[in-house]
Amino acid sequence: MMYAKLAESDVRLIIVLLLIFLLVFVIFGYLAILVKKIMHLQGNKMEDVVHDVIVTGVILDGKSLLKYGIKKNHRLLFVQSWIPFLIMFVGCFAIFLYCLITGNWSVNVFDMEKYGVFTLFHNFDWSNIPTTNFFGLTIISDWPKVISEPHFSVDAIGSYIFCFSMLIGGIWFLIDVQAYVARLYRLIKLSKTVFNKSLKDFDPNSVPREDIKPE
Repeated sequence: MMYAKLAESDVRLIIVLLLIFLLVFVIFGYLAILVKKIMHLQGNKMEDVVHDVIVTGVILDGKSLLKYGIKKNHRLLFVQSWIPFLIMFVGCFAIFLYCLITGNWSVNVFDMEKYGVFTLFHNFDWSNIPTTNFFGLTIISDWPKVISEPHFSVDAIGSYIFCFSMLIGGIWFLIDVQAYVARLYRLIKLSKTVFNKSLKDFDPNSVPREDIKPE
């Protein structure tokens, strides 16, 4: 019986692909765990927000609780999100000021040679990706050629401030939105359950029976 032998390059390629797949799987796994923890913590935060009005009897029904909780949740989102919005505003103002000073209103903030944030990173020639034939399939065999090395450009300072401000502020705001959704989800569950009467643990034999009154 004849066995097909894989070339050494094919073996390395298979190992790299498996490692990449494993890395992506681990990253998504940790992201899912992080999202779950944030959802849980922010859900508990909503319980803290509505706790006093429930135990003191200020609110006595689910509809009123939902209305009150939504207002408090909106305010909390505003308090938490003004900082990331300020960061993004600073980035927008920085690029506006840069364009105003230089007179270059068509600046490409993603330029990789002089004016953009990609001057800080390796840039590859993605139009000429090395490929190989693997069991009849054409797949990528190596990284593309580097066409630009990381370098700091004074002309790209405006782009640096703008891009990193938008990235930091945007991620921060998305986390705040996720927290808002987690609190809203917990609020809806509380409004449907906290005022419900339950007979789950009720033992009718523990209640003293009254004498039967003849009619």
